Parts: sequence; structure tokens; C-alpha cells
Amino acid sequence: MNAGRPAFIGVVVIVIAAIVAGLVISGSPAEQRRLRADDRRVGDLQQLARTIERYYVDTESLPAELDALVNGWISSGLPRDPTTATEYDYEVTGSSTFRLCAEFARESRPNAEPEFWSHGPGRHCYSLDFSELVLD
Repeated sequence: MNAGRPAFIGVVVIVIAAIVAGLVISGSPAEQRRLRADDRRVGDLQQLARTIERYYVDTESLPAELDALVNGWISSGLPRDPTTATEYDYEVTGSSTFRLCAEFARESRPNAEPEFWSHGPGRHCYSLDFSELVLD
């Protein structure tokens, strides 16, 4: 028997154990893709909320549709869902209130974003209200 063989087997076992531990701790590559896609969805919705706020401050009204934001002045394009490439759902619910919705793969990460932007798996809508914005 070769004297280096037990050491080699020991190293292989340690490497395999490290890979398995890494997958258990961080999740599979597919799980990581789902988490990154959800993080992007939250970022996209936050960007849309800021863009809608800008539109609201400039026009003192909410856009009837998200396409109204695409004019080269406020926005040059709308973000789309990273998995389906569809637009996010937008619904005006009042003169200064609206909802932005997306389909999430997983529950939001603890402390990953402000609590307002937390979500569970599946469709989730965020209700926003600009009634307290000071319009000049």
C-alpha cells in the first residue's frame, strides 16, 4: 500500500465534506438564482416607486399606466421580471395611492431590505401612498 494514499483519501473526504457543507449553508445554485431574482424584483419595484414618485411630484398625479413613465425624461425603460420578462403589475387605487405587485420565488431574506419590502413566496403587492408628499 502506498504511504500517501490514506492522506490523499483524507483530503478528498475533507473537500467533499466542505462542498456539501457549503451547499447546505448557502443552498443549491438553483436556490441562489431564485434568491437573486427575488432581490432584483424588490430592487425593480423600489426603482419603479421612485420613478412614480418623481412623476407624481412633477405632474401632481399618478400615471394611469407605467408606460407613461417611459419618455426619456423620467425613464428610458421599464424594468421587467428577471425570470418571465413580463412587466410588473401596477394599479392606481386612489388619487395618490397605488400598488406594485410581483411574483416571488421565496420568502424574503431576514434583514435583507427594509421591512416594508419584505415578502413571502408567491404574488405580493406593495401599497404606496404619496398623499403626504409636499408638492411645490
